[in-house]
Amino acid sequence: MLANLRALFGVVVDIVLLRRGPEHLPVSQALLFITVALSTLASAFMGVATGTAFASALLQAIVGALVMLLWFHIALGLAEKRERFPQMMTALFAVNALFMPILIPLVVTVFPYIEKPDPANPPPAAPLFLATAIGLWAFVVEVRVVRATFELESMGRLAWLGAVLLVLGEFFAAAFIAMLLFGGPARPA
Repeated sequence: MLANLRALFGVVVDIVLLRRGPEHLPVSQALLFITVALSTLASAFMGVATGTAFASALLQAIVGALVMLLWFHIALGLAEKRERFPQMMTALFAVNALFMPILIPLVVTVFPYIEKPDPANPPPAAPLFLATAIGLWAFVVEVRVVRATFELESMGRLAWLGAVLLVLGEFFAAAFIAMLLFGGPARPA
């Protein structure tokens, strides 16, 4: 059992390092459920770290996970590649769960400076740069997973553009639905 977990973790790390793709993960509904749950909890802790109550942060994380699942379920159905859904979603949620523990302390460090910007007291550069770099790396990994799953290589140079549009579309759909359900950001008085 421990050897299987270690091997699975190694595959996820290889996906993050762009050495493997989602096709190297097992097709398992149980594994998909576990990675969705871990990623959702990690996202909820990110919300708590930025000042949201746990119940609200958990609800927002669940809605975000459901939107992602639905978005890519529909996209894979339109592309007639539904059989790839478990591996792709396992990869995306596992990667998210792997990045979150690294991002949370960085965001906690930078968030007060972003929440109340003061030109005389800018955010510390190192955590801001690291958070941005890790966030961009997570985006690249997600785009690569989507590109590999949809086999967009036949599009030639447009393969990356197609994957980027799918990922950004999911992001904006999740943000739009979250805004509808939970309202926009609070306005300072």
